[in-house]
Amino acid sequence: MPAHRALVRLCPLALLGLACSSQPPVDGVAMFRGDARHSGDFGDNGLERFGGVRWRVQTDGPVRSSPTVLDTRVYVGSADGQLYALDRGSGTVRWRADVASPVTSSPAVAEGLVVVGSRDGTFHARDAASGAERWTFETGDLLSWDWGFEGWDAYTSSPVVTDSLVVFGGGDGVLYAVALASGVERWRFATEGRIRSSPAIADGLAVVGSADGRVYAVDVVSGQERWRYEPEGVSLVSAEFGYDRKSIISSPAVVDGTVYVGSRDGYMYALDQRTGAFKWRADHQGSWAMSSAAVVDGVVYSGTSDGAFVHALDAGSGAELWRFVAEGYTWSSPAVTGQGVYIGDAAGTVWALDWATGTVQSSYRVGGAVYSSPAVANGVVYVGSDDGGVYALYGDGEPVHRAVFWDEAMRRLTGQASHEVIRAYFAEHGYDVVDADALGTFLEARIADGARSVVVFAMDHLPRSVAPEPSDTTLFRRYLDAGGKVVWLGLPPLVIARDPETQRFVGLNRAAGASLLGVGYDGLNFDAYGAQSTELGKAWGAPRWWVSSYAIDAPDDLDVLGLDENGHAAAWVRSFGGPEGTGFVILSAPRVPFEALPGIRAMAEYGLRDVSGGPEGEG
Repeated sequence: MPAHRALVRLCPLALLGLACSSQPPVDGVAMFRGDARHSGDFGDNGLERFGGVRWRVQTDGPVRSSPTVLDTRVYVGSADGQLYALDRGSGTVRWRADVASPVTSSPAVAEGLVVVGSRDGTFHARDAASGAERWTFETGDLLSWDWGFEGWDAYTSSPVVTDSLVVFGGGDGVLYAVALASGVERWRFATEGRIRSSPAIADGLAVVGSADGRVYAVDVVSGQERWRYEPEGVSLVSAEFGYDRKSIISSPAVVDGTVYVGSRDGYMYALDQRTGAFKWRADHQGSWAMSSAAVVDGVVYSGTSDGAFVHALDAGSGAELWRFVAEGYTWSSPAVTGQGVYIGDAAGTVWALDWATGTVQSSYRVGGAVYSSPAVANGVVYVGSDDGGVYALYGDGEPVHRAVFWDEAMRRLTGQASHEVIRAYFAEHGYDVVDADALGTFLEARIADGARSVVVFAMDHLPRSVAPEPSDTTLFRRYLDAGGKVVWLGLPPLVIARDPETQRFVGLNRAAGASLLGVGYDGLNFDAYGAQSTELGKAWGAPRWWVSSYAIDAPDDLDVLGLDENGHAAAWVRSFGGPEGTGFVILSAPRVPFEALPGIRAMAEYGLRDVSGGPEGEG
C-alpha cells in the first residue's frame, strides 16, 4: 500500500478516540456496502492481483445479491429463492433457507440475525447460526411504474441496521423501520414510487432514493421527513427518450456530511447531508447511474450503465480524476481497499483497479454477468454472477502456471466431443494451449521449479510423450507426485486399448490405469447416466449436474466430487501428497456442455492459492 494512503486513512476523529466514518464492519455487524453509511470502504483487506478461485458455490439462479461477510460465514441470496450461509474458508453450505421468492437484496447481519428481502416484498429474519426463521415482515402491494416501460428492475432494497432497528424500502414505495429482534414496525414513510434503492444511515438520518425520482432524508427515530431533493429526472418525460430517465435505483453513500447518489437521469449527485442542498453533479451523458458510490479518502468511485465506465471523482468538487472503460454495464457497486478498487461488469469480468489511477491491476472472468457487488475480507473478493455462482477469488502470491492440453494431430484419438470448445474457453481465460511436445516441456519445468500449476486436458488422450507406458515412473505421474494438478474431462487415461500400428480402438483395458494412478476402474462402462455434485464437489465449484459416462466404484482413498444415478463416482480426486486441491481430478463426461465450463475452471483453480495458509478464519 502506498505510504501516503496509509497516512490519510488515519482520520482526525481517531486521534480523539472516536470512530472514523468509513471503516469496515466491526462488532458483529455487516451489511451491503460494508457499513450503514454505505461507504464501500473495506479497509486494507484487498489484493492487487487475482490468483484464481478459492471456491465457487453453484446455485440454481442468477446471483445479483451481494455477499455479506462476517466472522466465518458468507451470506448471500440467489434468484433460486434461497438464502445461503457459506463457510468462508471452504464455501461449504452451512445452511440454506427457502424464502419462496428470488433474492436480489443483500443481507444485513447483526445480533445473531440475518435479514434480507425477497422479490415478493417480504423481509425475512433468520438465525445466523442455524437459518431458523425468527420473523417475517410483508410490505404492501407493488406500485406500478410511472411510465410503464422503466425496465431492468433487477434489484430490491437491502436492509440496513442501526441501533437495533432495521430500515428498508419496499416495492410499495414505503420506507420501513422495524425492530431487529422482533420485526415489529416502528414507523413508515411513503414515497410515490417503488423503493429499490437501499437506505444509508448516518447521524440520525436515513437517506434513500425512490422510483419517483426523488431523494429523501428521514429521521431514524421518528420517521419524519427532514428534506427531499428533486434531481433533473423529476422534470423529464421518459416516453420522449424511450427509456427511464427518472428512477433512482442507486443506493446513497453518506460520508463526511455529503450524500452521493446516482440517478437514471444520467447524473451522479452530491447533496448536503443536513439540508439536502445541491453541491455538484457529474454528467454521465445520459447513461444511467445505477451503481452505488464508494467514498474513501475524499474520492468518489462509481460505475455507469451504457457508458460502461468506472470513474473516480473528487468528493469536494465532482471533478473527474480518472476513468476506466470496462467491457459491459458496471451496475455492480465498487468496493475499495488499500490495495485496489473492485467492481464487476455485465460482460462477466471482475476488475481490480488501482485506486489512484484507474489502471487495471488484474481481472477475472466468470461465466455470466456480474451485477452483484464485491465484498472484500482478508485478501479474498466475494462476488455473485448471473451464471449462478458465488465466487471467492484470492490473490495470486507466487505465479500460477495454467495450461490446457490440445493437439491437432490427436483429433481422432480423443473421445471428448467438446474438446475444441474446452480449448477455446480456457485459452480465453489465460491458459496456455500446449500440444504433446509442449506438454512434456511444461511438466518437466514444473517438476524442476515446484511452482503452482494446473493442466486441463481438453482431449481425453494421454500422449505417449509423457506416458510411454502405464507406469508410476512416467513423466505424467512424476508431475503429480511433485505436487502438480491435472483436470481430466472424459474417459480416464490409458483405459482405451488401441492397435499399436493403426491406433484404432480395440477394447477397454480397465487394469491399465492402476499402475499409472493407483486407481482401479471396477464398474467403469460407457453407459450414460445423470450425475450430481456432492457437497465436496460443490465446494470445489463442480457443475451441479451433468451427463456422465465412465463412473467407477470409488475406493475410500478417493475424494468423490460427483455421483451418478447408480451411486458410482462420476467425478473424483486422487491426491498424491501435494497441498489440498492438487492431484488428479476427473469429471467423467463424454461431452462437456459450455455452461459447465465455469464450474470446471473453478475446480481447476481450487487450491492453487499460497499454500502457506491465509489469515485466521480463512481456512
